[in-house]
Amino acid sequence: MRLVVSILACLLAPFAVAMDGRALGTAGSSGRAAVTEVVLSQSADLIVLSAGYNHGFRPGSVCLVTRESKPLATIVIAEASEQRAVALILSLENQQTIAAGDTVALRANPRI
Repeated sequence: MRLVVSILACLLAPFAVAMDGRALGTAGSSGRAAVTEVVLSQSADLIVLSAGYNHGFRPGSVCLVTRESKPLATIVIAEASEQRAVALILSLENQQTIAAGDTVALRANPRI
C-alpha cells in the first residue's frame, strides 16, 4: 500500500498546484471538461482534464468519460487545481481507450 501511495505521489507531483485560499468552484460550475492528455505508465495511466476546481472537479469525484455520447470509462479525480485535474481510470467499457478530446462529466450519483 505504501508503495502505491508513493508511486501516485511521484506521478502526480508535476500536476500539483498550491491554491491561494479563494473559494473553489461555484454553484454554476458545469461539471464538464475535455480530456487534454492521457499519460501512459506501467503503474497507472493518468487522464489530464481541461478543467479543475473551477468546474466542480474535486479529488475523489467520480466521472464518466464519453465519446459522441457513448460511455467509454469511469474515472476518479486524484488531484485538482483551479484549471486542471488529473484522474485515474476505474473501469473501461468493452476494452475502449480514452483519448484527447473525449468528454468528461461528473457523475450524478458518485457511488462507485
